[in-house]
Amino acid sequence: MENDGKGIFYGVIGVATLIVAIIGATFAYFTATATNNETIKGNAATVSLGLSVEKVSHGEKGLVPQLETALSSAMKGVDGAGTGKDSCVDANGNTVCQVYKINVTNSGTGDAKLNGTLALEKGDVANLKWATVTGWGTDPVAQGAKGDNNIDTNVTVTGGGNKEYYVVIWIEELTTPQNDTGNFTGIVTFNAADGQGVTSTFTV
Repeated sequence: MENDGKGIFYGVIGVATLIVAIIGATFAYFTATATNNETIKGNAATVSLGLSVEKVSHGEKGLVPQLETALSSAMKGVDGAGTGKDSCVDANGNTVCQVYKINVTNSGTGDAKLNGTLALEKGDVANLKWATVTGWGTDPVAQGAKGDNNIDTNVTVTGGGNKEYYVVIWIEELTTPQNDTGNFTGIVTFNAADGQGVTSTFTV
């Protein structure tokens, strides 16, 4: 009986030890840390604007009046080529219009949304007008006299990209005696949404 009692006693101790071990394992945990600083990389986009205005039509004399209805033909010149040596020159050798190429560039990495304007300082050339031109070099078409000074509104120029425009300037023929004399200037401006932009001035 004494041996049996000891066996039971040791058995109880063994079970108790096992319970304590199990409870102890329940509260055990591992600590481990992993760090990754190679995946998320980048930089802020930049916007850098440039602007050029270049006269692409021919004729070096002062402007003489021209009917708007015949402006597209006038831009082609007597040879009808548009980009030939006689663009904006009539059969008498008079300069009847001027066409300018406007190129706005964005050398940055971010897109820029821009508003473009052309403001004419007419001086004493009261009937001076301008319009945008499409098809320059093939079949130039004036888009009509502008009632305001907008070239384009909310146009997006992508990073590393550019946007080209053509505008024609002429003195409107009134079919009555008129006195448009002197010099005029034009200011082309492209402003970004934040108000920053570029300006180019041409003088005649």
